[in-house]
Amino acid sequence: LHGQLLWREFYVCCMHATPNYRRMAGNPICRQISWGEDAALVAAWREGRTGYPWIDAAMTQLRREGWIHHLARHAVACFLTRGDLWQSWETGAAVFE
Repeated sequence: LHGQLLWREFYVCCMHATPNYRRMAGNPICRQISWGEDAALVAAWREGRTGYPWIDAAMTQLRREGWIHHLARHAVACFLTRGDLWQSWETGAAVFE
């Protein structure tokens, strides 16, 4: 638990010191990537219809229960951005908020 709290505080400090930390545009430490903009892919991801059982189960749990384990959150975020979908992390962040 202490390690998790320390990492949280570390990122709070990063957020405080970095302009536009919560978005890609204008963020000096964020790599500017040309993300795909496929609403159908994002909808399938959000609704748990990707065809990948682990990802679909995690997104179904998020939709039904309002939370998922942090490792599942990491898995679905990686799938969205670096997996088969290559969609913006900003689009994914909106699903979790």
